[in-house]
Amino acid sequence: MFENILWKMVKKRLIPKRKISRVHRSRKGVKRVVCVAFPLDQMFKSADDFIDALMEILQEDLSFMDLLIFPRLTGNLLAGVFPIRIENFEKLDPFYTDLLRYISKGLDVPIVAPGVETFRTSPDVLVIENGEVLHRYTLRERFAVADFGEWYAAVLRKEDTLSSKALRPLVEKNVFTFIHFDLETEENDWWKEKKGLWARSQSLEVFGIKVSPRGTFLGKTYRGKSYVSAPIPLTPNLTGFLRQDCGVKMSVDLELDLLKGKRHRIDTVKHILFRG
Repeated sequence: MFENILWKMVKKRLIPKRKISRVHRSRKGVKRVVCVAFPLDQMFKSADDFIDALMEILQEDLSFMDLLIFPRLTGNLLAGVFPIRIENFEKLDPFYTDLLRYISKGLDVPIVAPGVETFRTSPDVLVIENGEVLHRYTLRERFAVADFGEWYAAVLRKEDTLSSKALRPLVEKNVFTFIHFDLETEENDWWKEKKGLWARSQSLEVFGIKVSPRGTFLGKTYRGKSYVSAPIPLTPNLTGFLRQDCGVKMSVDLELDLLKGKRHRIDTVKHILFRG
């Protein structure tokens, strides 16, 4: 009874009203990916508060942004609409989905993001474009591939990030960008991180995007690392990382044409060396 009264009080706050737009400047062979990880103590009192905070973060990237990514737990921050602390988040999920659809349509940008965390099962991963949910993947699925027209991205489970052999069929179909959403309470050192997507970037010559929230939520501390990996020759400092733990915003230009050119040259050399 009390919960129903609360929902009647807060529903209007979960419906976005803020007007947003942008002019997208597309670049041939380059895709800018922006990951926004709000602090876990930044509880939003309305959907418009969420949008205002997002737009402030995205100012420098608005024109060139080709993909927007949010980590796990982001949708849970909408619990700030409630006057008291809640721990049942399921009812927030459709409102968060609608908010992402609103942002995608207003900014004309694809979004990849997990839904609201219930802490019972892993949330679905949403792929949204032009304000519509194109796909809703469960993290139990393998090889969830999103088609963005000019390029592809695959959403991976943790176990998928540990096997080049399992991912090679995707690479052969021109999937060169891989995304993994994690929720980690233990902090790994960077050496251990290199066993996952970083290693796949080197062995398969692809881009890897790992997104994991950091901070404390409902008394539990999350210590995951976020990064963008690439083949070592394509990284300015030759570490295999394009970005590492950038804080609230992780923005990166994926040079897809450069990557494809490098792969083509290597394939040509292999063909010459091993033909016959």
